[in-house]
Amino acid sequence: MPTRQTPQPIGRRAFLKSSAVVTASTALAGAPAIVSAQGLRNPVTYGLIGSGRQGSNHLKHLATITSGRCAAICDIYPPNLKKGVETIGSNPETISDDYRRLLDRKDIEAVFIVTPYHLHVPMLLDALSAGKHVFVEKVMAKTEEEIPKVLAAANARPNQVLQVGLQRRYSTIYQVAIQMIRSGALGKVQYIRAQWHRNGSWKIPVPDPKFERLLNWRVYREYSGGLMAELGSHQVDVADWAFQSEPVSVVGVGGLDYWKDGRNIFDNVSVIFEYPEGQKFVFTSICNNAHLDFSEVIMGDEGTIEITLGNNSARAMLFRENKPKDAPTNKVRTADTKEQNWWAGATIANRGARRGVPIFPEVPKQNLGFVAKEMDFAKKWLIDMGVMEMDKERDALTVEEEAFFACIREGKKPLADVHIGAADSRAVIYANRAMETNQRVFWPKETAAPPLTQISRKI
Repeated sequence: MPTRQTPQPIGRRAFLKSSAVVTASTALAGAPAIVSAQGLRNPVTYGLIGSGRQGSNHLKHLATITSGRCAAICDIYPPNLKKGVETIGSNPETISDDYRRLLDRKDIEAVFIVTPYHLHVPMLLDALSAGKHVFVEKVMAKTEEEIPKVLAAANARPNQVLQVGLQRRYSTIYQVAIQMIRSGALGKVQYIRAQWHRNGSWKIPVPDPKFERLLNWRVYREYSGGLMAELGSHQVDVADWAFQSEPVSVVGVGGLDYWKDGRNIFDNVSVIFEYPEGQKFVFTSICNNAHLDFSEVIMGDEGTIEITLGNNSARAMLFRENKPKDAPTNKVRTADTKEQNWWAGATIANRGARRGVPIFPEVPKQNLGFVAKEMDFAKKWLIDMGVMEMDKERDALTVEEEAFFACIREGKKPLADVHIGAADSRAVIYANRAMETNQRVFWPKETAAPPLTQISRKI
């Protein structure tokens, strides 16, 4: 069998044995999470407010989860309400006027808030006051003044779960990438670049002009935070996670230069966040060219990770960096070669300095026996050679929904909790302010760069 130091071609017989074992392990890893007996006996009864595009996307995943039961759906636009009911595939109550009717139901324990951005805080405050557990889509808050109100309400109700829809926190590949950063596998990480590039208006057809702002709310400032909120919020959260801190300042430029269709948000943005130790996070988003699509590139002086959550399924590649001999000594511990190889099969990267190797969705296993280690390496070798495809991790949207129900039933704290949501909200609000005023915006002293201790928690 091949060794870690010198990969050799695997013969047909060995390949078939490897494939059999890998196939069995893949089937197990890709299977739905085993639901506890308690969850089956006592699923969380929930309602959903806002069954538009993202709301129906949530319902599509929720329909596969047995630890929750949808009792009511609320949406003021009849086609959305109809689509939501069809998507969940059950018989929930439909509410087309006032979402507070859903909150009044005593049997509803939890609520998903998947509405336009400007409605998040009023609805989540009402839901918390009604005694409900709350899942609110990102971005949690639209204005700076709303953030302390949410924090106060959440602190006053410690037994109620408040989870924010930042699903990268629930992706195994992202978690492994963060572990690699913490271990020093990338050396000193000083720079993260991300982009979300699209080629389209971001608007949907409306059957009647009176529905324009209701359906295309994302392109109007009254309701939306624009590209920075709807797209960049995910990626600045990754930067906060990687740097273990909020930024200290942000600069940026934005423009309305291409889509002259009545919108009043920027159709292109470019921002730079600075973090406490001089780290930089650069984000761009455009609407007239989809080249590069969307991803995060995390750069250290010993390696780079390119990572993305396309179609809610994460994939990542690791690239080696030839560090100069006279480079400054890192403050972070540098992972030894054995540790790095174990995480990413990185010995294969020795064929070329810029050739990447895949990062796998499994969290690194400890104390494996010889045969298991060799099978794991053989799998990585086969994937790198193009003989077989890499396993896909479980859908992060489904995982975050299951985690929400688990937090309610088991008293856990969510990975994307109110503090993560507050940090993400501040980043979006200050970035938009920097672009609108053409000035550098600084974090207030009382919130500047607090340690985000939640990042180390596991699901």
